[in-house]
Amino acid sequence: MWLLFFVRRYSAKLLYELEFHANGAAEEMSKRYVEILGDALKIEPSPANYLADIDDGFYVYSYLRSWAFEAQLRDHLRTRFGTDWFASREAGSLLQELWAEGQRPTADELLEEVTGAKLEMEAVADRVRESLA
Repeated sequence: MWLLFFVRRYSAKLLYELEFHANGAAEEMSKRYVEILGDALKIEPSPANYLADIDDGFYVYSYLRSWAFEAQLRDHLRTRFGTDWFASREAGSLLQELWAEGQRPTADELLEEVTGAKLEMEAVADRVRESLA
């Protein structure tokens, strides 16, 4: 359930930040902040947070992408090593090899190298559905 909450919140934050930066009238955005996040979360945020809840450089998008990467990698590991992939020595070796790369490859490069797939945001929705089942 936590994943659903955060995906809805961060998706709403991204929409809000895009609108905020396109609008140019920051003082008018407190109402939109409450509308957008309130609609997504079904709880009303404080309008006082309309500036404090903005991350530098659309950092919120990095969270959404990381969840997509995690979901796609998890699905690949499950397909390749079975549902108990986390107990597989081969899966552990693969993960050690990947993490040894450090931050050199991007998530896109790493995912394509391991799975042959491109990063897809739909994977986040699939992961949310899986966690709710």
